[in-house]
Amino acid sequence: MQSGCSKCGKPAVYLRRYTSERLCGSCLVQTTLDRVRRTINRQKMLEENDRIAVAISGGKDSAVLLHLLHMIESNYPKSELIPVTIDEGIIGYRDKALKAAKELTKSLDLGLEVISFKDLFGHSLDELVTMRTEKSIGACSYCGVFRRRALNEAAENLEANVIAVGHNLDDEAQTVLMNIMRGDSRRIARTNVPRSRSIEGLVPRVKPLGELSERDIVAYSHHLGLVYHDVPCPYSGEAYRNDLKPFLNDMEHKRPGTLLAILRSAEAMTEAFLTSPIDWSLITCERCNSPSTSNICKACKMLEEIRG
Repeated sequence: MQSGCSKCGKPAVYLRRYTSERLCGSCLVQTTLDRVRRTINRQKMLEENDRIAVAISGGKDSAVLLHLLHMIESNYPKSELIPVTIDEGIIGYRDKALKAAKELTKSLDLGLEVISFKDLFGHSLDELVTMRTEKSIGACSYCGVFRRRALNEAAENLEANVIAVGHNLDDEAQTVLMNIMRGDSRRIARTNVPRSRSIEGLVPRVKPLGELSERDIVAYSHHLGLVYHDVPCPYSGEAYRNDLKPFLNDMEHKRPGTLLAILRSAEAMTEAFLTSPIDWSLITCERCNSPSTSNICKACKMLEEIRG
């Protein structure tokens, strides 16, 4: 990239298309940090004495999340970061991602809590997929349901006030469109409940990277040489979101800012839903006592179907 940095005039190494900024390495890091700080402050995600469970997968998103939070929270000595990895049990994949997660946390002088599907549910994801009786249910459906449960239980056991996850702008835009296309627009609100309106029994989740594109994250991690595992999950080919990625990538390339516009629309929809007379309260699962929208939660239903 030949042009100078929009901030300082030094040789630029990255173009952030949706803000029309050309950035040198130093300004790339600083503007990324500033952007995440603004997202945290605007949505009141964190408090200065938080015990924060940081979901670490070993991939680039969670590596950038932990690195940025480590810098931000160093200014708040009363806060604490607790990296947590959920080991689904995917042979040949999770072990390598776990190695990367351990290297990253060690480089930041942090420990790593590892929670496995096998310990919590009695089966690894590989086993669950083999045992499934309903072939139309993809591996990603099982993984999503059980990962959410596992992460919540891990955060509760660690007495964390909040869970930080590495969902980026691309992820969020894809999720919004998926929910609309499935005819489940209410889920947009359920999965984006602000911390101030957290539900009893569910540790609040925040998404500090929600306004960073995947390109931003790749550029940041590459510039700083962060350790991460860059091999896709062997089950990812089943994911519904893969059908939307090319379309959204093409739209963002042709019309920079499209992803951010979708995110802002989702925020407006969430506010509209949460201020409506709809009853958003949850009940307790009869099997596991977790918060649920029905008498038996999704995780327990899946386990019952698999075990017969």
